[in-house]
Amino acid sequence: MFRMERAVLLAAGRGTRLRPWTDETPKPLLVVKGKPLLERLVERLLRMGIKEIYVVTGYRAERFAYLSDKFSEVQLVINPLYNRANNILSLYAVRTHLANCIIMDSDQMLRDEFELPVEVEKSCYCCAWTEQPTKEWLLTVKNHHVVNCCPIGGDSGWQLFSVSFWSAEDGRRLAQHLEEAYRTPERWPLYWDDIALTLHPEEYDLDVYPVRMGDILEFDSAEDLASVDPRYEVHRDA
Repeated sequence: MFRMERAVLLAAGRGTRLRPWTDETPKPLLVVKGKPLLERLVERLLRMGIKEIYVVTGYRAERFAYLSDKFSEVQLVINPLYNRANNILSLYAVRTHLANCIIMDSDQMLRDEFELPVEVEKSCYCCAWTEQPTKEWLLTVKNHHVVNCCPIGGDSGWQLFSVSFWSAEDGRRLAQHLEEAYRTPERWPLYWDDIALTLHPEEYDLDVYPVRMGDILEFDSAEDLASVDPRYEVHRDA
């Protein structure tokens, strides 16, 4: 078992699928049920005892400035290339802080009753088993080892959520591969998860941390937001 010592929250993207709300406000700062999504995640991490939290910003980075005053444990890091690459360069920006680390997207919400683990046996992704067709990333696992990843979804498998846990050894390995990706611009359109799941799967021994559907809510559309907070309901003419 190893213990989580720090967390990285990725918050650099534009959130274009949630316009017009994200025209002025970065998606992680959208207020859902009375509180910005990112603040709710930071508070959850603090309750877990995580005192070292890195928030990687890009789009409208100035809107995040108040966080380091409100939470002394939060350190803001800017990804200056956020609009030229996918989130692989956001993680590159904090590559020296990935040992014993939780990595999360900052535009999601955790169910109140769901508890993130502080200790895990090995590096792993939060995943929920599904037997329904999905376009989300699906992992195949044998003997507690991820043997396949399908980024375009499928009919059944372990559906990946954007919460993962990395040991000191895997965090250092991830940093090395991020440096390699930074030097290879053709890899900039990739998600950072591609490093361990599709580019170098033979170099990581990953498992899944089982969760239930609904434990981790991801907001990819106005409908997703409205299902939790009716203020985001879009009324269209018939």
